[in-house]
Amino acid sequence: MVKHLAPNWLLSTVFYREQTFPAGKRIVVEHSYRPSVGQSADVSFVAPEAQSEPWFEVYRQKYCMDDAFLKSARAGLTPDGGNSLFENRVSYVLRTGSNWAGPIARFRLVVDKGSPRNLVSFCAEGVKKIGPTQFEVVKTNFEPQQDLDIMILQPRAEAP
Repeated sequence: MVKHLAPNWLLSTVFYREQTFPAGKRIVVEHSYRPSVGQSADVSFVAPEAQSEPWFEVYRQKYCMDDAFLKSARAGLTPDGGNSLFENRVSYVLRTGSNWAGPIARFRLVVDKGSPRNLVSFCAEGVKKIGPTQFEVVKTNFEPQQDLDIMILQPRAEAP
């Protein structure tokens, strides 16, 4: 791998909404939306030399990439040292749920990796596979301690 200068920037998008809740009434709040997806044209963390870089372990922990995920990602390396995968990243702020008047009574998260050929990795306990592309996490009295970061690796031929 040849080292060269590259732009180093970060884009953050934040959405705000004002909501008035009726006093003394029980209500249900449900959020559903299609999040923004960050992409990289290559998967940088699979190159053998990447694992000695300081950022590698931070990246691995952020997305909870286990050895099986890394092994599958490395299988996407091409003979010329390139990679046949696209990297897609989704981040969602969960910690704001911790500042409500109490825990989230019923929390349900479904992560859909889009295609059975895609690889997915994210940090969560109690993940259950509910379909060929979907993974579910259900919690009661949930008090989020960290935000959600999802890594989806997609074969280049299937990428948009």
